[in-house]
Amino acid sequence: MNVVTRGVRGALRSPLRSGAIIAMLAISIGLILAMLVARSSVEAKIEEVKASVATKITINPAGVQGGFGQGDPLTSDQVAKIKATDHISSISATLTANVKTDETTSLASAMEGGRFMLRSPDGTESSQKPPIIATGSTNPEGTIASDKVTSGSTIDGSSSDNVALIGKELATKNNLSVGSTFTLYGKTFTVKGIYSTDNKFQDGGLYVPLAALQTASDQAGKVSNVVATADSSDNVTSTVAALKSALGDAADITSQADQADTAVAPLSSISGLALGGVIAATIAGAVIVLLAMIMVVRERRREIGVIKAIGGSNRSIITQFITEGLTLTIIGGIVGLALGIAVSGPLTQSLVSNQSSSSGTEVRGEGPVNVSGGGGSAPRMMRGGPSGFSSQLGQNLTSVTSSVTPATFAGGIAIILLIAIIGSAVPAWAIARVRPAEVLRTE
Repeated sequence: MNVVTRGVRGALRSPLRSGAIIAMLAISIGLILAMLVARSSVEAKIEEVKASVATKITINPAGVQGGFGQGDPLTSDQVAKIKATDHISSISATLTANVKTDETTSLASAMEGGRFMLRSPDGTESSQKPPIIATGSTNPEGTIASDKVTSGSTIDGSSSDNVALIGKELATKNNLSVGSTFTLYGKTFTVKGIYSTDNKFQDGGLYVPLAALQTASDQAGKVSNVVATADSSDNVTSTVAALKSALGDAADITSQADQADTAVAPLSSISGLALGGVIAATIAGAVIVLLAMIMVVRERRREIGVIKAIGGSNRSIITQFITEGLTLTIIGGIVGLALGIAVSGPLTQSLVSNQSSSSGTEVRGEGPVNVSGGGGSAPRMMRGGPSGFSSQLGQNLTSVTSSVTPATFAGGIAIILLIAIIGSAVPAWAIARVRPAEVLRTE
């Protein structure tokens, strides 16, 4: 019988003790894999959020912020400068009009005047209807995702066709359906789709191609807001500096990189916690194997002495006992890996939910802002950005999907082997110090 076979049998010679050791190892290794999966999933989500959000740069007319201030819309020349700036991969431009329900449009507002909208000087609620928010956009899907379109289809923001994507509330108020028409600034628009976001304010508005609104409202080349996307989060700072140099005092330029870093802080904490859990569980597993093997060596000192006395080498004896430790670790590892795969998903979601709730992190988007329509027209209502930064982050941070990747699984196996090596190192040293004459004389 070779030393490897003796080692495997030796590991299982005491079923009760072996079972207890394997159970403890399985829990430790299961925790290691679950924490590795959690850390890998969270790190992937952090990179995804930074790639999709931290690269956004918002360009507003100077003096416009948070619902206050007046400013001139951006021009086509300024938009061209933005497009030409290094490291800008794409832009989304919008022109948002605060449309009064009179001769400007045939539509009736879906919203009622109330406490938060219009009040008379004596404090009574006004009967005047709130305006309709009409948004011309080069990228309507950046705000209204295609899965929010409940009827018809979305519109092509790059076209100049007089077509519209209408909110459910506005469509219901005006008895509109796909194919219906209405007038806006004296132009006839056709309803191409109806959307629903479950937000009554947003569902009371409409979206049209940017060029169509610019033409209809006699604001050719005018833009209320531009959201530019940098090719990498590493280039955001330099790109913001280049945009400020190109546009000067005509625009206020902000990036969302700092806000994204703040928003993903809870996920970064989870990543650190998971790494600490992996290290702690690895140490615990190694200690379990170490103590088990030290106990085995102490119990079998006489056996070791006899084997040495009849010519057994230190190398063969050490190999036998390392095989015992490795056998226990592998069996525990197999059970632990299965356990880790089973609990990794719920554990990851629990960590994300608890950390997000306890941190209380909230990232606020910019509210509606008024911007002068140019040419003496009435002020236009403009939102902080079509990308919906706040809602996008909120959805991203709570939608971490855990999965056991080959790299994570390989990492778990590597840690199992590390536990076996560390746990067997000291017993191997103790075996080498056993002297046959002393053992046989004293025992």
